[in-house]
Amino acid sequence: MGSSDNASDVLSESRIDQVRSEDPGDQSERNFRYQHQYGVIILAAVRRGSLDYVRVYCEHHEDLLCEARSGLFDGWQIKTSTPENGPWKLTDDALVRSIGRFVDLLTTYSTQIERFFFVSNADVDKVGDDVKDQKRRGRCPNLMLEHIRSRASLADLKAPFLEAFNALAGTLAADRQTLFDVLQRLEILKGPSRSEFDASLAHEHLGSLDECKALNATQLSDLRDDLVARVHRAASLQVTDPVRHIRSVFTKDVEDPVIAGKRITCADVVFTPPAVPMKQPQYLGTPTLVPGGPRLAGVLEQKLKAGGLEGAIGYMTAKERAAEYALLEEQARDPATAERQLLQVEEAVHGECIEAYYGAEKPDGEFGGAMLSDINARLRRLETDRRTLLGGHPYEVLVGVAAMLTRACRVWWSKRFVVEEERP
Repeated sequence: MGSSDNASDVLSESRIDQVRSEDPGDQSERNFRYQHQYGVIILAAVRRGSLDYVRVYCEHHEDLLCEARSGLFDGWQIKTSTPENGPWKLTDDALVRSIGRFVDLLTTYSTQIERFFFVSNADVDKVGDDVKDQKRRGRCPNLMLEHIRSRASLADLKAPFLEAFNALAGTLAADRQTLFDVLQRLEILKGPSRSEFDASLAHEHLGSLDECKALNATQLSDLRDDLVARVHRAASLQVTDPVRHIRSVFTKDVEDPVIAGKRITCADVVFTPPAVPMKQPQYLGTPTLVPGGPRLAGVLEQKLKAGGLEGAIGYMTAKERAAEYALLEEQARDPATAERQLLQVEEAVHGECIEAYYGAEKPDGEFGGAMLSDINARLRRLETDRRTLLGGHPYEVLVGVAAMLTRACRVWWSKRFVVEEERP
């Protein structure tokens, strides 16, 4: 009875096939991806010439720390927000903490920082002239920044922005002059929405680059994901430089590999999609060659002589024997696999020989020498370019297979003629 009850409980239980949209892990990953996507926007803007950066550091002091040609740095904070949080106000915790990060950066590196940027998918609070609520006007980020930019010094701040400024300084426990300097250099930017970011990044930001205009949708998406992954790696603590294991903490003449790992040099970024491995064709059927089988005596020699290659008879005969020995060794190890592999080698070599024949053929005169030279070059390329298809067989075996195909009358070195098999 108990087992029946348990079975019914299992049957009534819903399967694990629903998305937990409120999963904090999912949301964190989405927010981090937004940062990394925006890093790619910056790299594309550099490529386009819209930004004058030479290096981008990921999760180094700021979400993104960008070095300009002048040697000065811009700090970028990238933050996402949900619609129910409403537009950004100067009292919102994430914006306040980002400004605090900028204050710390400017305090520590006062002569090296030029500008600050706060980027978000959410809007900034808009307060029109018709709004008389002075506290709200003072908390409006755009009105505050506009007011500060119009002031020559901290002493020139006026209400209601002075009160909001003092409240912000108190929250951050920040030096008021440093906070004033940060806000004078701060820009607030609206980034793409989280739902449209992938499409916008691939087709607008990357697709508009000269080297990407010919890419199709799939290639643009692959390129986007490749670049986002590169920013992600730089933002992590993944360090593969072996120097990290031998570099002393007191060393000054060797760059810290952790910092080097966080750096992306803009000139090194390649805006081409990841290479797609070439697919290898597979020939079907059974091979015509039989290693170790009966050999037509004198056929190879007659055909080479007819092509003007009498001097190559010894060379080709030696290669033929070496190839036959190598193929017999494969058969001894694994007959079924060896037969499939022989078919691939035979057809690949035969194809090269046929193309070389028609490329060298002449109405009158011998052409075996030109054909042999072309085949040698083709088989050397085949050895490298299609190593997997050919089972790793070296060039010498491929030439030997060409000799075996010649004896089997599948390859000719001259105009066709009647071949007489030698009698013992």
